[in-house]
Amino acid sequence: MQNINEALKFRPVALPCVQKGSIRLYTTNLFVGGCPHMCRYCYAQGFSAFSKSGPRPVPMPAITNVRKWPRKIFLSSSSDPFHPLVIERAAEVLKAALRSGSFVVISTKALATPEIVRMLSRHSEQVSYTVSLTSLDEERNRILEPHVPNSYERLHGKKEGQDFLCGIEQLADSGVNITLKVDTIFPDLDDADENIVRLLKEAKLCGAKAVMFSYAFYRNRFKKRLTGIGFLQKSLSEMNEYQPIASGKGYSLPIVKKKVRLVSLAKIASEIGYQVISTCSCKNRIEGALEGIPLRPDCHFHDKMKGE
Repeated sequence: MQNINEALKFRPVALPCVQKGSIRLYTTNLFVGGCPHMCRYCYAQGFSAFSKSGPRPVPMPAITNVRKWPRKIFLSSSSDPFHPLVIERAAEVLKAALRSGSFVVISTKALATPEIVRMLSRHSEQVSYTVSLTSLDEERNRILEPHVPNSYERLHGKKEGQDFLCGIEQLADSGVNITLKVDTIFPDLDDADENIVRLLKEAKLCGAKAVMFSYAFYRNRFKKRLTGIGFLQKSLSEMNEYQPIASGKGYSLPIVKKKVRLVSLAKIASEIGYQVISTCSCKNRIEGALEGIPLRPDCHFHDKMKGE
């Protein structure tokens, strides 16, 4: 019998919030070699799994031959599981994993097919679905996320040929609990009150129930991808503290300032009516500073909409 580690190369996610026991989360990326989105701020481009040969989908037998699935699966840590090149593979993973009883965490900037939406609707208690969208500024998104559906499409879906691809609105209408993932936030750009209010209200109208905030960071090896972008200069000057971040350290908004801004963002989200509000504690190390404010320090587990 082929187990999950042999077949799909799943690995425990090296994040403090999911390291131990029953909450251990296993991840797979349906590409090897990289992610076709090529977002300018993507720290995963520095991972050894990214190669000069470019992204290649994993072989289909690596998915269809799996016989044993872990309790919790993350799609995906360093590539988008719903990119058109691999969305059929994602559907196979979801079909098998959900049928086996696995809880599936989905993180995407792409759009879902109606087949996937129907599948998730039938297993909504086993799904945490996050859509990454930080800004409604299409020029900002075009430059930083050059191969990603635009903000309107991520919110409302889009017609493509004879098919319709689904965004937050269609997923929420089908009963899937949606988290808006406001990540990656560049300070003094994306976190302006008017920008955040507009984004959160639009996503709430589409059916998002939870929101997760996370600030940008950079490491020196990919800073040069950002320094040539004029509208990021003020943000980068603010991101001047070297701090524990994800799988190492990186430069980000100083933790003292970050805490103040995250609290402010959480209060805005609470006033708009979001049921669960969190931050990624792996990238925003402010543990112990959250008591008394409506902000949970977790990344993915927004399946329980009561906020406990």
